[in-house]
Amino acid sequence: MSVPESLRPADRPSLAALFLLCFKVGILSFGGGLSGWLYQEFVLRKELVSDEDFSTSLAISQMLPGANVVNLVICLGEQLRGPLGSIACFTGFLVGPFFAVIGLYKLFDLLAGYELLPVVFNGIAFAAIGLLLLTCIQGSRRAIRFPPAAIVIALTAFLVGVLEWPLIPVVFAIAPFSIALAWKRP
Repeated sequence: MSVPESLRPADRPSLAALFLLCFKVGILSFGGGLSGWLYQEFVLRKELVSDEDFSTSLAISQMLPGANVVNLVICLGEQLRGPLGSIACFTGFLVGPFFAVIGLYKLFDLLAGYELLPVVFNGIAFAAIGLLLLTCIQGSRRAIRFPPAAIVIALTAFLVGVLEWPLIPVVFAIAPFSIALAWKRP
């Protein structure tokens, strides 16, 4: 992986610029899609790395233990400015959410005595469960179109949900069968 030829050493982003770029993504993001946002910022908007180098960094970050997106910002920072770039990107990406969580904890601690708070949290939890159920229903509709997939889903749900077998060994046991079915899918 290398810095694009268009970025001479004098044109490389400063450590502060890397910090602020990752800070912006970290503080404004919630949930998934962060790899896409980082792609947009590093490749499309700022043109700091090439599409190929970003894809390589993403693949490496997914193989490493830990959160993929954190690994990705570390790889991108190292690629652009070495170890100090990694530290700048890592710190920028996590410092905003860190203080946001501390602030939310303090806010919830202040509001803990109010009787309405559990009702609000229950409403939020029910909405999240509804979204999860909707995702499951949509996935089940897709799986029904390919009956072997529905069998794999049902078998996994039965072994883990009904028999209460541990998830990881079940997935490792069923994965080769599932992959073989998907491979032979028309």
